[in-house]
Amino acid sequence: MAAGAGRVALVTGCSSGIGEATAIALAQRGFRVFASGRTLAGVEHLRGPAIEPIEIDVGDDASILRGVARVFNAAGRIDLLVNNAGFAIFGAIQDLDRTALRRQFEVNVFGAMAMCRAILPTMRRQRGGCIVSVSSVAGQFSAPLIGAYCASKFALEALSDALRGEVRPFGIRVVIVEPGATSTRFQGRAVLESSLVTARKDSVYAEVYRSAFVTYTTPTLGASAEDVGRRIAKVSTKRRPAARYRVKWYDTVAIGFISILPRVVLDYVVALWIGLNQLRPSS
Repeated sequence: MAAGAGRVALVTGCSSGIGEATAIALAQRGFRVFASGRTLAGVEHLRGPAIEPIEIDVGDDASILRGVARVFNAAGRIDLLVNNAGFAIFGAIQDLDRTALRRQFEVNVFGAMAMCRAILPTMRRQRGGCIVSVSSVAGQFSAPLIGAYCASKFALEALSDALRGEVRPFGIRVVIVEPGATSTRFQGRAVLESSLVTARKDSVYAEVYRSAFVTYTTPTLGASAEDVGRRIAKVSTKRRPAARYRVKWYDTVAIGFISILPRVVLDYVVALWIGLNQLRPSS
């Protein structure tokens, strides 16, 4: 019998990429999967014997409650929540206004925590369940020009760490998965979401935006969405999972180097890599 046989999973952000791959991987492991997206049309392509598309906009509390209620009414239980909905805004901190920062946190942090709040009463009644939140290596290391995204992932990890201790007495597991560079359409959406910022001609960073974002969005080593999906599906079935998992060995190596190298060295290397060293104080 498959590890997830008879279990029910709810996955957010399934319109493409990691969410789509995770829904498929969980179905292959025997889960009954409810694959959610901001619009039903965006996830309808996943419909199959073990996957039911549903609409959940994680930025809308009413949509979340409707979606969770629909899953429970249809399946009678919810064993796994995968918080995958998220996106990235690129731009220097100076170029990001309150609206941009709030939008970044609304989906990546507030939406994920709202999903947790909606799902936890059911899991407590069941005396068990698992919540997997998809973070990033960026949740461990913040870099220039993607500070808003990194900050949202740091926040997601901090809240998940607190939640893990809070729900442990009820038999609920909370896990963070930190993919590194991943080949998906995530990068394309990030460029689109950031276009108003990166197109600014009056920014002091205007001359480095183009090259920097090509560098950031062109992974030299990268997992596939399927790699990440399989990792999440495997983690979800562990009885005693670790607090954090990464997808590729070199992501773990990279985080290890980051933790021991002096910050001044890291700052210099990253600035050189993305082209910030070419900027000079105006006369």
